[in-house]
Amino acid sequence: MFRKLLLLLALAAAIWLGARYFAHRGELRATIVFHDAGGLRKGDAVIEGEDTIGRVVNVTRLDGNDAVDVRIDRRHSRDVVTDSLFAVDDHRLVVTNTFAVGKPIADGAVLRAKEDRLRTWLARHAGSVTPLLEKVKHAADAKFESLDKELASATAKLPEWKSEGKDSFDKHLADLKKKMAKAEADLKGSNKTAEAKKLRDKFERWLAEVGD
Repeated sequence: MFRKLLLLLALAAAIWLGARYFAHRGELRATIVFHDAGGLRKGDAVIEGEDTIGRVVNVTRLDGNDAVDVRIDRRHSRDVVTDSLFAVDDHRLVVTNTFAVGKPIADGAVLRAKEDRLRTWLARHAGSVTPLLEKVKHAADAKFESLDKELASATAKLPEWKSEGKDSFDKHLADLKKKMAKAEADLKGSNKTAEAKKLRDKFERWLAEVGD
């Protein structure tokens, strides 16, 4: 009788472990280290934007800090990246990717939350600055579109410009270079240095193609 009971218990345990494995298969495990994780507890939600992407599974002390172990749902496994910002908001761990450009983290990754005043504020309030960022992005996109139109128009007019003689051709190119320089300066003035470089590279390639 005792042996049968042990077999039943072993079978029940195997079934439970198998069910647990399939339930958590594909989930991403990670540890976020805070100086102070506030009121975070096991079972609290991990939030990214408007979505609950995972749960806190444990909070332990580690070398004077709080190590917050989380499980991220398999559908949101790419919603935590190497430079995500993290903040504790009451009983929620908030993940912010508004400014992130990093790669999705690997399973078992250990990340340290950036807890300086600016990044803590951004992690909690990124939604309030998103419209401004979108406005800046659209302005940068408009610069590129405007240059594309300028270059397309100039390409169509090249035969005419060349037929007018070298002086006229050089003047048209000089005018284009001034427009490009202004667009590049505007982008740099908006802290869009990378976009300004792309703009310059695009124009330089066009000049090489037309034989400047």
